[in-house]
Amino acid sequence: HAFSVLAFSSFGLMFVMRPMTWLPTTIILLSTIVIVCRSELRHKAAALASDRDLRWIVASFATWFVVCLFLGLWHLGFAHKFFPENPFRIFLALSALLLTVQAMSKRLWIAGLGVASVCLVLNVIYGHVFFDAYFPRISGTTNHPIHFGNFAALIAMLLMSLAILSRSESIRFRSLCVVGAVLALGSALASQSRSSFVVLLCLVPLAFLGMKDQLHRWLVRVGIALTVVALVAVATKPSIQEALRVKAFAEDIDLIAANNYQGSMGSRLAMWQTAWAMFKEHPVLGIGPNKFQSEFARRMQSGESPRADAEHNQPHNDLLNAASTGGLLKLMAYVFLIAAPFMFFYKKYKTSQQDVNQRVLPIMGMQIVAAYFFTGLTNSHFDIQIYSTTYAVVVCVLAQLILFDQRVKVGSAST
Repeated sequence: HAFSVLAFSSFGLMFVMRPMTWLPTTIILLSTIVIVCRSELRHKAAALASDRDLRWIVASFATWFVVCLFLGLWHLGFAHKFFPENPFRIFLALSALLLTVQAMSKRLWIAGLGVASVCLVLNVIYGHVFFDAYFPRISGTTNHPIHFGNFAALIAMLLMSLAILSRSESIRFRSLCVVGAVLALGSALASQSRSSFVVLLCLVPLAFLGMKDQLHRWLVRVGIALTVVALVAVATKPSIQEALRVKAFAEDIDLIAANNYQGSMGSRLAMWQTAWAMFKEHPVLGIGPNKFQSEFARRMQSGESPRADAEHNQPHNDLLNAASTGGLLKLMAYVFLIAAPFMFFYKKYKTSQQDVNQRVLPIMGMQIVAAYFFTGLTNSHFDIQIYSTTYAVVVCVLAQLILFDQRVKVGSAST
């Protein structure tokens, strides 16, 4: 039952307790140990590299780890923190591709999304009751409102996608998915993280899918209407602008125009400019891991970079983080890490797009990868453990569930 527990816990236990990913990490670690100790499993693990379906996911995860390990050794030798822990977790997650999928695994993964939506609301209630005076932006078990908002928006997107696409499911199931999506979206609002809402752009392609049923059309229309209402409310209601930090964004723009980069947006611009300068100076292998903060502080002190609000340890952009710390080598590895899983899900979607049941998980897989890329434009995900582990585990879980559904379909067709 290890795979089913992993499928549920990837999102289901995320907002229950800290650390958020303790159970998925434990499962992939123990699975890796078992694989190393058993010769037949080692052979199966080696065979994944040539598997027609999974080889590119395996190659992208392995490449990311090897490149980060090489860069650590090249720049730091065997000094403290040379070993890339987060890329290693991504590599370990490949062990999930050898776990046995059961018929209930898909249901448990979906149940995990529902549990996560409820726990998100409980986190919001707890935060407002006990910490509102000190921390008005909810961070829950993530310890940061941006992370809380990103994952809450991701849960909302996935549950709404289930409600829209699950034509073979009952109205009750799809209605519960809508309720869960609303709860998760409300939790994202409570984080006051502006960048989180870019995740919802991944819902837009669903409006153009073929083979819609009545509920699909109705949800699309309601979504469009609510979007228009929300935009009008944000544009005309000062209280909503204050709650969503729209005024703070406008103030940041004014500060930047006055050559003051100590606001939220200004600090990001300062970090991005600095990261780009680092990349231009070290285009092949970058400045090395764990060096951005000290180099950023030095450049601010010397006046080479605008003074931000803090000495940040990463540039808040996955592309620039990879380019500045690892040059073209790490940048290409990052693009591979994003593109390979996306292409896997896209190919599975293309082969099943006429099957209303088979196309659901591939679409959700593409949405998850795209959401990581979009939110990674204003954050450095793969330097953070919760993002790295969750990305790798969810990609492997969805890949396994998709292949399991295909085997079941082929088996039923042959009988």
